[in-house]
Amino acid sequence: MKRMAISFIFYLGVLGASSPVHAAPQILGIIASAAPLRLHCIDGTCRTEVSTYCLQAERATPDRHHTYTAVDPSVFSVLAEAPDGNTVRVPLALAGIRSERGYTAAQIAFSDDFLRQRGLKPVALAVADGGVLVPAAIVGDADPIRKGEVETVVASLQPIAADVFKKHGKDYEAIRIVNRLINETPEHGRLASADREHLWQNTFGENPRESVNVGMRRAADVLGYCQYRTKQGRFFSVRRCLENRLDGMLMEINGDYWRAVKPGA
Repeated sequence: MKRMAISFIFYLGVLGASSPVHAAPQILGIIASAAPLRLHCIDGTCRTEVSTYCLQAERATPDRHHTYTAVDPSVFSVLAEAPDGNTVRVPLALAGIRSERGYTAAQIAFSDDFLRQRGLKPVALAVADGGVLVPAAIVGDADPIRKGEVETVVASLQPIAADVFKKHGKDYEAIRIVNRLINETPEHGRLASADREHLWQNTFGENPRESVNVGMRRAADVLGYCQYRTKQGRFFSVRRCLENRLDGMLMEINGDYWRAVKPGA
């Protein structure tokens, strides 16, 4: 339990260290996972990245590594391997959450102690629909999240965002698949060239062109582009390229959402 507490405190950071003119950044929505996202576990801490989107155009984009909390932590559950080889699903009650690339990505990190103590090996993280992230309060906020603001966003704005994403069905599915591909790659460093070229087959067990799902085909196009550009040396790694393309798709859909909630729209 001690290691869990240390890990959690590390991700919360020092709340009182920010400038007194700081204003709370945007409340973020979470994109549900198409399939459980691979966990990278090192020295007792497991991490994975989820895709997010901005629910508040009027607030500033979060700085990298701004701390967030989940309105409903039950949207996260860990898939873990039991000693008998079976897979069990365990609610994730305590995690550190931080923004990674503005409003388009967040990292989920947690200590694996609560699983290891039960003889379970963490494997992946499942993310359900409806997740919302709220920026942690910082001492001296000039414009903090106000009373009732979160409830208004969840009740009034999140349903509009869900409708907008439905209209972008192909890209929405592609976003979820590309997010999964990102988590199949190292956080740092690069895949070996053979692993990079076979990333799709190693993840899904099929040739990219065998799928009839239009979202899968869109994601396969994104990966193909990134494999080519990485081989050319235009990107340091296929992960960096996938992040770039994923962020672009999310920003385009987010733009439509902002127009939908603009007064008079």
